[in-house]
This record gives sequence, structure tokens and C-alpha cells, in this order.
Amino acid sequence: MGGNTRVVKREWSAEDIFEVELVHVQPSQLYLSETKYDVCLKWLESAGFENYEPLPVKRIGNDLFFTDGHTRAYALWRSGLRSIKAIADPDKLDWIQYLANIAWCREAGITSIADLGDRVVSHAEYEQKWYGRCSEWQAALKDNPLRDLTIGFESDPGTRQIVCNEILRALPNWFGIEQAVVDYVNDVRELPFVTAVLYGKVIGFCAIRIHFGINAEMAVLGIFEDFHGIGIGTRLFQFIEEFCRDQRIAIMTVKTLSASHPDPGYAATRRFYEHVGFRGMEEFPTLWGKANPCLYMMKRV
Repeated sequence: MGGNTRVVKREWSAEDIFEVELVHVQPSQLYLSETKYDVCLKWLESAGFENYEPLPVKRIGNDLFFTDGHTRAYALWRSGLRSIKAIADPDKLDWIQYLANIAWCREAGITSIADLGDRVVSHAEYEQKWYGRCSEWQAALKDNPLRDLTIGFESDPGTRQIVCNEILRALPNWFGIEQAVVDYVNDVRELPFVTAVLYGKVIGFCAIRIHFGINAEMAVLGIFEDFHGIGIGTRLFQFIEEFCRDQRIAIMTVKTLSASHPDPGYAATRRFYEHVGFRGMEEFPTLWGKANPCLYMMKRV
């Protein structure tokens, strides 16, 4: 989100670095500092345009965006480079802020680094227009970071499938079996489907299967991993529970990997289900095969 121009190289292994087309990386800031650009350009001219530190990027589903290095990216673009070295940003950052930043950029028509060409401003103006806006936004959301989160049903079957496919494929530690992902994507076309949307991006969903009018089974749930543990899943389940009350549905159920399996990701999943009120009812050791023991959980509405 801005930051100082990096001129000190860090050590990356060759396996960490990959090439990416600049036009395919979404910027996450609205302006560039003319002062920082001049410093960056002089450094690159001195060190050589091939001797830059890989630019940090982050992927959330199908969206690839810069987390830093916008000034270097623009300087490299102006120098004629169209493909750059990139590194997946290893830092834990404020992803809610970045979602907002991306939304601001897209609203302003900024979808690639080239679009910042007419947004190189004086450093004072940069601090006022960019840092100032971010600071005001952070202050406004300090007490409720999820203020702008919206929960609701998605009515379009095709959109349900697109969302399910994007999110599940971003969660290989939970949904690593290809046929299972394909089956889920096919199934959600016909199921009630609740989404969590933040700044135009669907970051989580839950598909529901109703049994006999009294049991709402959580057929499949997925939230991008960077957004785990900040209350989005809880908000999804509060919405679904209210829906169940309105429909006079008495119980909610879910199947998940049981504690007989040591998988740490699913241990966290079970803790989440317990947090929102589910309790283990029965283990089915072979329902999904011996390698994947199933725990059946239930919650009264």
C-alpha cells in the first residue's frame, strides 16, 4: 500500500520467482509519487533494469495484484518491459484494505500499471490523496472492519458455479481432490447459495441442502484462506440460521473430516463449527473411505 521504494535486494530462491505479464497484474494504489519515481528510475538506470528485486504480488482467487512495488513496476513498464519477475508476497497484510484499494482502482478505471501514467503526482499530493485516503478509511473501519460486508443469496446458477470453482480451487489444503471439486461445482447449481461479498469480491460462500423441510445441511463452505478467522464465517452462519428460522427448519447439520485424521486445517474447521454452535454427533469411519473419516455435526436452530 505504497511504502518506500525498495532498493536493497533480498535473497529469493529461483523456485520462488516467476514471470508475469504486467498487464495481468492489478494495481492496488491510485497514485504514484513523482519523487519516489525519480529516485527509483535513477537507481534502475544505475544498477541496470534487469537487476531489480522481484515485485511482490498476491493472488486472491482469480485476482492477481501488486501489494507493493508500484513505482518500480511503472518504471519498468516505461522502460519497455512487458514481463517482470514477481514473488508471492509472504507477509501477512491487511487484505480487507487491499480489497478496498482494488475496488477503488477499478472504479477509477485502473486495471494495469500503465493506467497510472496520468497519476504521477508531487509527493505532497501523493501523501494527501493516497495516504490520506487510506488513513481515513482505516479510521472509519477501526471499530468494525467488516462494516461493508454483505451477506445474501446468489440466484444465478452459473454464478454459483463460478464462485464455487474459484474459491475451492484456492483452498487445496481443504479441497485437494479434483473429482470432489468438480462434483461440488456441479451440485451448487441447484442449491440455495449464500455469498459473503466485500468491496465487489465474493470472498466466501455456503451452499445448503434442505432435507425433509427440517434439516439444512451445509453442503459445502469455502472462504479464501487470507480471510479466515476474522468473523466472515460467523456472519455467514448467522444469516443461514436466520433463514432457517424463517423457514421453520429445526436443525442445521454438516459433515467434516473427523479428529481421527490429524489434518491441521480440518482441526481448525472443526473448531470453527464448534464456535458457531455445532456439536459432533457421530463418526462414520468409512463413509468417505478409510483415509477420510467423517464426523457428523448438528446444531439446533
